[in-house]
Amino acid sequence: MTDRLVQFLAAMSGRERLLVALLLIIAIPAGLVQGVAMPLLARQDAARLAVAEAEAMQDWLRARQAELAMLPAINNAGPAQEQTPPAGLSALETGLVSAGLREPLVTLTNPSGGSVSLRFQAAPFTRLMPWLEEVEQRMGYRLTMLRLSQTDAPDQVDAEIQLEPRQ
Repeated sequence: MTDRLVQFLAAMSGRERLLVALLLIIAIPAGLVQGVAMPLLARQDAARLAVAEAEAMQDWLRARQAELAMLPAINNAGPAQEQTPPAGLSALETGLVSAGLREPLVTLTNPSGGSVSLRFQAAPFTRLMPWLEEVEQRMGYRLTMLRLSQTDAPDQVDAEIQLEPRQ
């Protein structure tokens, strides 16, 4: 193989050999920069952006926690609330339909006969929170677990919810 390369270069003029050498001297580093360094820099920039977004989200959450801490405590000892027996799955589903949350509902299960698990995907946050308040106030359930995760769309969240009958 090297014999063929030597013969190929020997057949070239001095100017052609110089141009091939310059091409190799420029092309190999340029290829390394374009193929290795640039993708690494792009990944590093993406990682920095993700860290900045996470830090901004943490700052926002801390600010919301501070706001919540400044709010007066809710006194549930006010007017006596009558104990509402827990609504069934059909009543929960009817409430979901009226709140416009049936489409984003992925699962609605009643594994233990008492507790209810719901999972939403891309649910409107501004509809989900009032519906949860209604469930707690009027349907006889209390919220035991709420896990929200942000989606790319504004006012859309993925949510996992666990409800248990109020005792």
